[in-house]
Amino acid sequence: MTGSKFAGLKAMRERRAQEVEETADQAGTPAAPEEPRRPVGRPPGKRSNPDYQQVTVLLHGQTYLEARKRLLDERKEVSELINELLDAWLKT
Repeated sequence: MTGSKFAGLKAMRERRAQEVEETADQAGTPAAPEEPRRPVGRPPGKRSNPDYQQVTVLLHGQTYLEARKRLLDERKEVSELINELLDAWLKT
């Protein structure tokens, strides 16, 4: 048994790459350049942004539900609304 559960897939991919290179060498043409790879995983968001702080609040369920419904129509997040409200409150 191999050390990694993906070792077989890696070996298949390496064989495929080698076959493509050999085919290109036999045809006398350079191998096609690989397409640029997309970054793996999610794009960075608020959680990884040092300007944001995660907090927990307790809201009435019905109030939160109604706010979420309205925010969906406006294409905004609950965090944006709370941030706007707190900023306005702090300016008073």
